[in-house]
Amino acid sequence: MNTPISSVNVKQSGKRWGKDAGAVAAAATIERAPAPQAQPAAQVRGAPTSGWRYSAQLNEQLTSAQQALSFVDGLLGQLEGVKSGLSRELTQRQLNQGELQRQMEQFKQQWGQRQAASGGSLDGQLRFHLAGDSRQGFTVKGLELGALAGGQAETLVFSTGESGAAPASVQVGGGVGEEEVLRRFNRALAGGGVRAEVNEDGQLAFSVPEAQWAALNERMTVRGGGVRFPGGVPQRLKLQPEAEAFQLERWKVDDHAQVRQALQNVVRSIGQLHQTRAAINSAIAEAQHSIEQLSHMNEQSWASQFVSDFNARLNQPDSYRNFYELVPALIGVSRYRVLSLLSLS
Repeated sequence: MNTPISSVNVKQSGKRWGKDAGAVAAAATIERAPAPQAQPAAQVRGAPTSGWRYSAQLNEQLTSAQQALSFVDGLLGQLEGVKSGLSRELTQRQLNQGELQRQMEQFKQQWGQRQAASGGSLDGQLRFHLAGDSRQGFTVKGLELGALAGGQAETLVFSTGESGAAPASVQVGGGVGEEEVLRRFNRALAGGGVRAEVNEDGQLAFSVPEAQWAALNERMTVRGGGVRFPGGVPQRLKLQPEAEAFQLERWKVDDHAQVRQALQNVVRSIGQLHQTRAAINSAIAEAQHSIEQLSHMNEQSWASQFVSDFNARLNQPDSYRNFYELVPALIGVSRYRVLSLLSLS
């Protein structure tokens, strides 16, 4: 397929945020990018920087992907060093805690630079966002989807605390249905950059651009009508952020048992990083291919070719192989995911 991807979800289990129809493009064959260092996409394969109006966007997306790849490669190199150190210590009678803690602290510092180093294209759960629009996911205590869809009707008034932003009203209850509740939340909160969906646990969840998270976490309030939330003075909401991919506070090395557990966590994390790297490489290949295509055809020709290619993939005799290629992009498309996407329409 030749269309750019807006967001790629690479986690194989647990919660998934931001996966959309564009992620189908990530099912393309994985190939290693020629160089991790970011550079203008037009120089990668000689595609022109002028012409079709989306070529500039593709160049930006490709540069973002190369930034993310460079950052992930750096993390992988550090974690491989941590893995070797932990494995070595397991064979020793006496633990060198100082060296292990030094390695882990270096990794923690590098991970802390994620947002800037990846150009905003890699979120805290190692999901890759080709458009550089990574988001922070969170849930809100007191906002359960079932209770909001049923029960007595009530108007909830939310404030994100952003200067100049008007309060957002959401009517809930009265048996409106879960999909309608999601739709109302998305309509009301869109102006503040907040998006509502249902996560893989079936919970009502939200996300916001990472740059807005700190302020939202401090200032988001709600005023109810005395049913689910009290009326009168707005109440500050308790936001629970989605846990990051690396639970570094659990990587302890005080004894051999903890070192063994830390080693298991590191090995698991290396696997996650390789999945992310594969998604980034796939996105790079797709963007490069799209740039080449766009340099030789107009908008109508590109659209016709895209539709033909997509149909051909699903209607070839060896359909099992094609299905196998698409399955990774469809992981996590559960009832809850479909419900969340429908709420955005």
